[in-house]
Amino acid sequence: METKGKLFALLLLFSLVAVSTGHGEKQNARLFVIGDSFVDTGNMGNRTSDGLMLTDYIASFLHRRTPVIYEQRKKASKSELEDGMNFARGGSGVLDVSFNNYSMALQVGNFKEQIAQNVYTKVDLENSIALVSYTGNDYLYKTTRQKGTMKDVFDQTKPIVDLLTKNLREIRGLGVKKIAIFGTPPRGCFPGKYSETLRKCDKTWNKASRQHNKLLKESLKILNKERHGSKFVYLDLYNAIDSALFDKIREIVGFANRFKACCLDAHMCGPIAQKKCKNPELSIFWDAGHLSQNGANIVYTYLVPSLSPTPLGYYFGTYSYIFI
Repeated sequence: METKGKLFALLLLFSLVAVSTGHGEKQNARLFVIGDSFVDTGNMGNRTSDGLMLTDYIASFLHRRTPVIYEQRKKASKSELEDGMNFARGGSGVLDVSFNNYSMALQVGNFKEQIAQNVYTKVDLENSIALVSYTGNDYLYKTTRQKGTMKDVFDQTKPIVDLLTKNLREIRGLGVKKIAIFGTPPRGCFPGKYSETLRKCDKTWNKASRQHNKLLKESLKILNKERHGSKFVYLDLYNAIDSALFDKIREIVGFANRFKACCLDAHMCGPIAQKKCKNPELSIFWDAGHLSQNGANIVYTYLVPSLSPTPLGYYFGTYSYIFI
């Protein structure tokens, strides 16, 4: 498992370096974020975490502050806007009807609005990176609110990936030259789907996630062959979380805590929850569907494992990461 984790981490490092091809470029790159609650730092009111999220860590990697959220754009200073903007909203999918009915297409529309208002120029966009998160809200909505079956989830996969690909083309059409997108996570290992009794993940949900990711990677290959001057990079969130959960060698978190939500009732709770664990720093999941700060940090170390010439750690921006 240790060898698998190191090899995977190295591949992900190369993926992220492909997004940003030079130290100077990283310093100038604005970060634009589109997607769901995995990257929403406040548009829906709360962060679904007890602290930092993957958005914060990736912004730090780019030598940027966390981008201002779209809802606070009118209060943001010129300096804050130079870091980019976060359009993501918790509960979003690519379908018009989902948990919040605020699809990725509407977020792209908000992005277009900022360009039309000259908040961002063509040059700004050419020197920017878009981070896109689609972690499967449409599938979850189908099985919970619409009482669908797993067969419905599998039947939905190709249409959803096709629509997601359409959104990625829209983002490229705005002039963004580097676009990174998360694959869907291993939902079958999340709290509520992981079987404490059997000590195993829900294989069907994980199979559905892998099927989505397979089709997404095929679409990204096509997009990268279309030669429109933009580079699409797949960020393997599935294997990053899988590695965090099953690498028993790491002692950052007790293994017994890895499949349990910090919220005692295992539901979404937000940062001011009445019911929460005493030590969220020992949890990977904050609630049933999201990473804690500790979980995001661990997953991030699998995404970008070695930003330092030394194996012990690296100081980046205002955050300190220790790699063990």
